[in-house]
Amino acid sequence: MATFDQEKPVCSICLNEFQQPKIIDCQHSFCLNCLEDYINKVSTNNQFPCPLCRNTVSIPTDGVMGFASNVDVQQELASDICKTEVPPCDVCKTGVDSEFRCEDCEQYLCKSCRTTHDGLKSCRGHVILDVRVALQTPGRGTAESKSKDICPNHHDKEVRCYCKDCSTAVCSDCFVTNHISHKFVDLYGENIDVETRDELKVLQDDIETQISQFEKFYKSLTKIKTDIEYSAKTSCDAVDQQIEQICSEAKQAGEEIKAEIQKSRDEEIDKMIKPLGEMKILIEDLKASVKCTGDVIEDTSIVQVFNRIPQVKQEKEESGLRKLDIPDVKYTFFEQSVIDKTLLVKQLGCLLYQEGSIFTTSFNLDEVESESQGDDGVDGDDYYIKGLPWYIRAVKKEKTNTVPTLGIYLRLNDTEDTADIKSCEANYRFTLINIKDKQQSKNRENNKYNTYKPGVGGWGWSGFIDWNRLSDKENGFLDDDNNFTIQTTVKIIKIIIDEF
Repeated sequence: MATFDQEKPVCSICLNEFQQPKIIDCQHSFCLNCLEDYINKVSTNNQFPCPLCRNTVSIPTDGVMGFASNVDVQQELASDICKTEVPPCDVCKTGVDSEFRCEDCEQYLCKSCRTTHDGLKSCRGHVILDVRVALQTPGRGTAESKSKDICPNHHDKEVRCYCKDCSTAVCSDCFVTNHISHKFVDLYGENIDVETRDELKVLQDDIETQISQFEKFYKSLTKIKTDIEYSAKTSCDAVDQQIEQICSEAKQAGEEIKAEIQKSRDEEIDKMIKPLGEMKILIEDLKASVKCTGDVIEDTSIVQVFNRIPQVKQEKEESGLRKLDIPDVKYTFFEQSVIDKTLLVKQLGCLLYQEGSIFTTSFNLDEVESESQGDDGVDGDDYYIKGLPWYIRAVKKEKTNTVPTLGIYLRLNDTEDTADIKSCEANYRFTLINIKDKQQSKNRENNKYNTYKPGVGGWGWSGFIDWNRLSDKENGFLDDDNNFTIQTTVKIIKIIIDEF
């Protein structure tokens, strides 16, 4: 890579290449920051003497920015930089020329990537140089320069003091000029490097401890969110099951009513069959008689007419004696009742809101069986409630001459989080989830408050459920991988702090 021409224009105050050169009334030019610092120190009555010729110069109404920029110097600097091979941006990889270099990241940056870089928390306080300064200063970007802390205002000087008031490290000149009355630390003081690094290490350890606590708390919040979703889904499923049951019962009741209607219909129709049959025969006989009589009337024989008259009279008399009584019958009518929504909701069930934190723990049946010896079993993960780590222990309990059972216990873990906890009073509720039928889930609840001590025992039931009933997959407590799930509700009433 080429180097800059050493006969370049420099500021007579800092003796470095111009940065934002400003030209004053006497036509002398200085860096914007250098001129501003100089004016702040020596100006009186809004005037100051030129650092070179000592001519009096008036300060513009808008301060140093009111002085004109030295365009000639800027163009000369631009011409110099064009003569040098400017490396492309190391971040965006687009081939665009870089404008800056981060000495801490050891990367060249374009203007856009510089903006992104400065917005990152992890990059705050990094030393950013103009690419021209970075390229012209020997050793810049090398391991040798990386090990040195450079003054942000004087790139050729190392820092000497750290100003606590301004939270910045500066060289001796800057300290005398701008920070002399501030609280500071001498960076060359005895043991200052070790002590400062030790202090930062302690803070780092504290932050890591907080991170661990926050991660546990985040995990607890995540579990609570999952349990809320699970509880709501379980409740909705229960509502759907109850609705199906109510609909099934309603359909069954409707079918029974319809069957009763059809039975009544058949009985009443039976009353009509006999009179309908007799009347049909009578009508057909009378129609045949009428036809026969008509034939006789049309016949030329008067004798046949005389012979027919007695028969017709007899038929008339007999039919006239026929009683036309309609049988007494019953008609069915279904009177619809108004659906009582209050009664329907009561039949559907009631919505309860349960206090306390709820969490779920899954255990593998085979693992619990193999790990169970005495009171030892399998412990679930810690679940944080009010900052305390709780967990569930599952044990297979076997006693002589009795059926083996599943023991479930709620325990308070002994960790750094419970170091100052003497005891805690809480009650609990266990639910062994039935994955086939939620209504068949097994519940046990302890309404009184028990005392828990970190790492000491626990409370629960040694015979929560018969082991054989649990291990039979037909009963619905095990999934395909032989896992069962315990849902635990814990309500803490009192936490007692240990007084040292």
